[in-house]
Amino acid sequence: MATQISVFVENKPGRLNRVAKILGRENINIRAVTISDRGEYGLINLITDDPEKTFKALENAGFTVSRKKVIGVIMDDRPGSLSRVTELLESNGINVTNAYGFLLQEKGKAVLVFEVKDYEKALEKIENAGFQTITEDDLHNI
Repeated sequence: MATQISVFVENKPGRLNRVAKILGRENINIRAVTISDRGEYGLINLITDDPEKTFKALENAGFTVSRKKVIGVIMDDRPGSLSRVTELLESNGINVTNAYGFLLQEKGKAVLVFEVKDYEKALEKIENAGFQTITEDDLHNI
């Protein structure tokens, strides 16, 4: 299991920099980040090496933050890997509401992070199909 921290921010210059500076001061390492434009506001999704510390640091700084369990699937970094996972999810009626990926330092491996409505069902199907998922400890040690 991995935890995604979402930060709701005004869509203005400097907001991402403020988040980055806070995390840097707290010695929190960002593993993956996405930014979504929602007009006047934006949403920053973060995977870090310490989600609890990330949540507290940003909340204490006055940001509106939330936590969500997400599934990080470790896969080969080659054509077709993504479709193997998404086909499994589709065949089980699981809708992906958000996804993003990052490469591991280990050559040839990538992680795709899935946000789904039915987390428990998705995790069970993914693990039963033999896919390896990333844990909080894995993220801390990357």
